[in-house]
Amino acid sequence: MIRPGAVQSPESPLRLAVRFDDAAAGNLAIQLLTTLGVSNDRLGVVDPDRMEGGRGMILSATFADEPTRIRAEDVCRKLGGRVHRWRG
Repeated sequence: MIRPGAVQSPESPLRLAVRFDDAAAGNLAIQLLTTLGVSNDRLGVVDPDRMEGGRGMILSATFADEPTRIRAEDVCRKLGGRVHRWRG
């Protein structure tokens, strides 16, 4: 059921898309991001089966706050990921 009325949109979440050449590094990044407090429902993955050449992984994640995004970006870069960020 749809109720009439104005809906206030929350501020757009901070997002990262990270390209890993090695899917194992991407899987490790997922595990580490969850230890930082990022919930699984905020993570998305394009697995190697769908990648050109059958290798690598693209991980996308949304964050509620800037400090968590900064820590996550640092973790992904240390694991060899190429990080792209945007506000969506």
